[in-house]
Amino acid sequence: MQRTWVPLAVVLGLLVMVGAVLSRTASMRLPQAAAQDTGTVQRSISVSGEGRVSLPPDTATLTLGAEVFDPDAAAAQREVQRRMEAILSVFRQAGIPESKVKTVVYSMSVERDWNQPTMPVIGYRVTHLVEVQLQPVERTGDLLDRAVQAGANAVTNISFSVSNPAAALQQARELAVRDAREKATQLAQLSGVALGAPLRIVESTSSPPVPVPAVGAGGPEAKAVPAGEATIVVTVSIDYAIQ
Repeated sequence: MQRTWVPLAVVLGLLVMVGAVLSRTASMRLPQAAAQDTGTVQRSISVSGEGRVSLPPDTATLTLGAEVFDPDAAAAQREVQRRMEAILSVFRQAGIPESKVKTVVYSMSVERDWNQPTMPVIGYRVTHLVEVQLQPVERTGDLLDRAVQAGANAVTNISFSVSNPAAALQQARELAVRDAREKATQLAQLSGVALGAPLRIVESTSSPPVPVPAVGAGGPEAKAVPAGEATIVVTVSIDYAIQ
């Protein structure tokens, strides 16, 4: 069989031609890419604004229940169950729906005598806490007092909130945007520039519950629990264009 040999000079020539074509193609694209890289950056003023609206709360949330220590684990559980049945009976008699009462803590811990070399078990602590939502808030003190009389000896939280904050949220949002606009306008005037349209807006909201010191067994008169005020907070971050 006769073999055909391609002269080296021909191969080198073809490579040079291909390289020239690729180089020309790249050079034709470079001006476009360079034009994109030299785009104008939008100047802006970045500010934040806050709006707060306070209103009377209409929902109370109580976290309470029973905590019992006993050398016998079964005895501790029985006593907690007895107390909780009496507490839940108070809620039912008050007309609170079962959907508004839920268990948030049920635990049993072992307690030891850490001063002894063998650290023997000295007893068991059982805790059962429920969270109750109550309306209207004016019933809070009376219900808490009745729950304590029924056997509640652990009251860990009382807070007040607004069940439907839509109107207050809208008002707080308007105040937050107005606050941001006023800040941006002042900054533009001080800097000698004209303020343009918003380029970016980011909002965050919060409605922290109103905390109230807990009232436990043997504590102060439960009927004096104040509701206070709930506050709706809206914060906005806005970037305004500089004209």
